[in-house]
Amino acid sequence: MQKELTIIIVTFNSDNHLLNIIKRLPKNIKILIIENSDRKKFKKKIEKIRKNVQCILTGDNIGYGRANNIGIKYAKTEFVLIQNPDASVSSKVIKKLYKRIKQDKKIAAISCQSKDDRNRISKHYYFNKFSKLNEKYNNSSSLIDVDYFIGSMFLARKKILLKVNLFDEKYFLNFEEIDLFRKISNLGYRICIEKKLFFKHLKGSSAKSSIKFEMDKSSKWHYSWSQVYFYKKYYGIIFTLTFFVKELIINLSKIIYFLLFGKKKNIILIYYSLSGLINSIIGKKSYYRPKI
Repeated sequence: MQKELTIIIVTFNSDNHLLNIIKRLPKNIKILIIENSDRKKFKKKIEKIRKNVQCILTGDNIGYGRANNIGIKYAKTEFVLIQNPDASVSSKVIKKLYKRIKQDKKIAAISCQSKDDRNRISKHYYFNKFSKLNEKYNNSSSLIDVDYFIGSMFLARKKILLKVNLFDEKYFLNFEEIDLFRKISNLGYRICIEKKLFFKHLKGSSAKSSIKFEMDKSSKWHYSWSQVYFYKKYYGIIFTLTFFVKELIINLSKIIYFLLFGKKKNIILIYYSLSGLINSIIGKKSYYRPKI
């Protein structure tokens, strides 16, 4: 397995859990840290942890998908494991997922179930509304076919990722993995979840309230922008405009409600959500970056 798999972790000032996460990973598998900054001290520090760890600095915050694409292209192995810096997975689980994907060449990407800090199962796989796939379709098998899962941790075939032109780099944050799995499924490959295996999705650290609020604003902006971009790409302009008008009415209603109760922060977050919606519907690039 060590010669056929590379682990890729995209980070952005993500020092909090990273050390413990790396310690849980196999010692004989290449680990690529793609850091969305120019922090040379971080690179030096992280590469001292283990000999199998290499850090690539992007120089700037270029986004999740684009940074992962750098790692995927750099990897010299048949398989890559994409992992978030707040997702903790054991060597045992990685080996079992690797064994599963090796058994069937039609499986392009595979993940497992997620648990939070309190050991509660947090569902992160989904079926599209009009898809033939659902829990009933999969019967009682532990390995199930899904339309997509949240990309906190998954193992994939590099060849197929390259075949679909990797992550769409127009997304900065959100929907990039859903888009990726849509492209893969359209080619007839399987996206799977192993329900009997688990990884842990850790909670974020207690960051300063000002930084947290800035990240919240960025998250609202990009979720809205990416959702509209995704809908335009796959469902067409009429569907997207209908969705846009609906979201506009809902958010304006929320602003009135929060004005009545003096909730300034909520109004600011809605403003960023609306800004993302509008910028995406008129065709502007995903330009907003968190000011931290």
